[in-house]
Amino acid sequence: MKRLLCMMVIWASLAPVLAQDAKPKPENLTMTLAWVADAGEPKQYVFVINGEVAYKTLDGLKKYLKDIPKGSSLTWDPGCCRIGNEPLIGSADEMKKFKESCELIGIKFTLVPSG
Repeated sequence: MKRLLCMMVIWASLAPVLAQDAKPKPENLTMTLAWVADAGEPKQYVFVINGEVAYKTLDGLKKYLKDIPKGSSLTWDPGCCRIGNEPLIGSADEMKKFKESCELIGIKFTLVPSG
């Protein structure tokens, strides 16, 4: 009985620490836009996160972002060079909607102005 009581006290004292470790920590992500050179016309692009994972569509990117921890940040520095037909960059309305969708899921979106 003493053993059981002792184990329960230890477990109760460790439970908050274990629960805190189980909660995913916010991530700092960077996004780039890559042109798929051999895709032909019209030009095609992919959104690349942290130089590792690419999404062909804005919807695919948004689906991924819904699964990252709240409080994470996404920074995009698209630069000032344009090829043409780039998603998000060419439409202020599309950019505004994307930023709002990030905010709704708890992600801070930062667009680094080019110049």
